Amino acid sequence: MSKYSPLSSWLAGQSVKLVHASFEQIETILGFKLPASARAYPQWWENGPKHVQAQAWLTVGFRTENLRLTAETVDFVRR
Repeated sequence: MSKYSPLSSWLAGQSVKLVHASFEQIETILGFKLPASARAYPQWWENGPKHVQAQAWLTVGFRTENLRLTAETVDFVRR
């Protein structure tokens, strides 16, 4: 079980196609702060299955889009 499993569970429970989330909201769901790289590098949010964090959304049928690092928001879109 990944430390990002709470995000998977939360996304799996969403019934909408697009989930707009702030980094703060994601941190509340996870129960810990996102790493500094999540706030600095768009690559952290890529939809590559090699990344542990990406597996959290990919395995429940979502992908990230519309990342806004300065606003600290990201959209999870159901595939």
